[in-house]
Amino acid sequence: MPKLHNISVGLAVGVSCFVTACSAHAQKWQDTTQQAAPDVPPAEKVESKKNWNFVIGGGVGYAPTYEGSDEYDILPIPVVSIDYKKGLFFANVRNGIGSYPLQGKNYKVGASVAYAPGRKEDDDNKNLRGMGDLDAAATANLLAEYSFGPAQLSGIVKTGISGDFGTTVEANFGTRHSVTDKIIMSGSVGLIWADKEHMNNRFGVSSSQSTASGYSQYDAGSGIKSAGFSVGATYLLTEKWNVNLTFKGDKLLGDAADSPIVKNEFVPSAFLTTSYKF
Repeated sequence: MPKLHNISVGLAVGVSCFVTACSAHAQKWQDTTQQAAPDVPPAEKVESKKNWNFVIGGGVGYAPTYEGSDEYDILPIPVVSIDYKKGLFFANVRNGIGSYPLQGKNYKVGASVAYAPGRKEDDDNKNLRGMGDLDAAATANLLAEYSFGPAQLSGIVKTGISGDFGTTVEANFGTRHSVTDKIIMSGSVGLIWADKEHMNNRFGVSSSQSTASGYSQYDAGSGIKSAGFSVGATYLLTEKWNVNLTFKGDKLLGDAADSPIVKNEFVPSAFLTTSYKF
């Protein structure tokens, strides 16, 4: 048991370091990486004496350089997940490091701390010149999930405890279905609400930014930031290895869509990953 504890702590630290090291690209894959990394397939979701579960892998993604850009990048996708007793402790790219201390047959509620990357002007010199950089942030998150059959409702509230993140509230409805013994299809729809700080930092244009960039000054208020969907297919190569292909689309709404820095209101992305569960 001490060896397992040491391994888990080491991997948890590794997750944090890896996400931080990838900050130059993280803005593009932060909210989609975990969707591109499939959960444990339904066939394996049986009662097990294993307390610890680990998933590691990677792949590539194709996504806009920032939300609303008309420029795209090919970027690396990390797939890293650690889970102890169905989330009593977890560490992954999307939700950070945390715990679900309240768990029932169909639900769990928890909290985590995570890293929210910023945005670099150099990420897209064509569209962001003069806009400056956004600082990365640490976030405190509240998490909740409720499952019924193959479907799941989930929500996450993220609040920045440093940097330029602000607060967002995300709600998603998703489902999975085994088409064959080897192929699993998944899909989800969701909404993201953001406060004024988050919206203005990412979509607003201050007077100084207006002078430097040529964009008109713009003040973005709180509201529904986007509505989106994802569709994925997982192919089970073996009991441990799988390959996943996910398409994701988000439609910017309200003040986010009206921002002068937004060139495309629809934000599409695609991800191809492979991972190993042990």
